[in-house]
Amino acid sequence: MTTPLHMRVTHSRFCCFDWRRTLMPVLALAVAFVFPSTAVGQDVPETWSSKLEFGFTGASGNTSFSILTGAFSVTRLEQELYELDISGRLRWGRSDGETIANDLRGTVKFDWNPQAVFSPFIFATGSRDVIRNVDARLLAGGGGKWTFLQRSDLTKMSISVAAVLDHENYRLEPGSTADEVINFGRLSWRTKFDHRFASGATFQHTTFWQPRITNLSDYIVDVSNSISSQLLSNLSLVITHSYIHEAVPPPGAVRDDQRLGVVLSVAL
Repeated sequence: MTTPLHMRVTHSRFCCFDWRRTLMPVLALAVAFVFPSTAVGQDVPETWSSKLEFGFTGASGNTSFSILTGAFSVTRLEQELYELDISGRLRWGRSDGETIANDLRGTVKFDWNPQAVFSPFIFATGSRDVIRNVDARLLAGGGGKWTFLQRSDLTKMSISVAAVLDHENYRLEPGSTADEVINFGRLSWRTKFDHRFASGATFQHTTFWQPRITNLSDYIVDVSNSISSQLLSNLSLVITHSYIHEAVPPPGAVRDDQRLGVVLSVAL
């Protein structure tokens, strides 16, 4: 008999990592950021940016599946001082009675002097991916960003490097001899390209390369692309594609994952 999900999570050695307790304060903080900005109203509306995204894919008949996606982001931007970004994302899906997607992620990032050519930053990301047998993963670290190309608000390119602490708690099959909890350091190299077309559509490309400091053959490559086209003043259609390669994947998971999505993005 398959052990219920909530029981397996409870018996994990990382059970103290309560996702509800972790994400609820983040959501509350996000709401607190959004609503005061709209309540104060006219003084500093340009310092706030918030966004919601929703997506659904489904089918029935010879095959039956459904996948729900949702995301939010709240950004506090003081052009000459700092940028604070809080974001969250979740995916859930089933196909013919089997769960095919069950993951969530939350991130907090702080950039100092983001408009400068060189700027430092710190961040923390908590995630969970049941399909890849990851009960919990925490990435936290800091580094610097070099913006070597910026043409008004049309084109922007940057490179960043960071030192990262990687904590992972796996969901192991009965009898597995793999380590359930691991901790180590990684380097994180990132390239990012943003471009806004004359039509108003935007394109964004991001590539991460994250090798383990003590073993460069243990690395992660994470590539994502997105194209956004504005439908209404605050409504956009976004097409996303991501590819993840883990040289040493979690126990029981494969190395490569690709995802293609279409979502509606609402700017608040």
